Amino acid sequence: MFLYVLAAVIVAASIHIARLDERTVQRIGEIALLYLLVGYCGLPMLVVSVGSLVSPDRVAEALGFSAGNPFQTFLSFALLGMALSSVLGLVYRRAFLIAPAVCWSVFLAGATFIHLKDFGGRGALSHGSMIHILASHGLISLLLVGALLSSGLLKRSA
Repeated sequence: MFLYVLAAVIVAASIHIARLDERTVQRIGEIALLYLLVGYCGLPMLVVSVGSLVSPDRVAEALGFSAGNPFQTFLSFALLGMALSSVLGLVYRRAFLIAPAVCWSVFLAGATFIHLKDFGGRGALSHGSMIHILASHGLISLLLVGALLSSGLLKRSA
């Protein structure tokens, strides 16, 4: 499902960027960053985190945790905080976007590492599993870093 969300976010950001009067690298980077943060890391993860807190057994089964696992509750609250900070980017913009971008890029890079290591211990990864992990975790991390760097926000904030 998150691959569809990613595709929708990329299409929406592309349409927004195409309609800009002034297209600078920094402006494109900031718009791409905002779309990734709100459209992928914000609203969808807000739904996941609240769903996990409200119905932990169902989400635990979907994510592969054992029901009642304290790590799931911790992760749900962490996702809730990161998702809320991403959505707040709609209001605060500019330098505010740096923090959620760094949090999500590190979190998703770590998730990529964990998933690939976990699958590696259980046997060979299928092509579909590998593509799903790399697209829904690793690619987002790289897109966030690329958008953050191209936005110029790190230089302007120093």
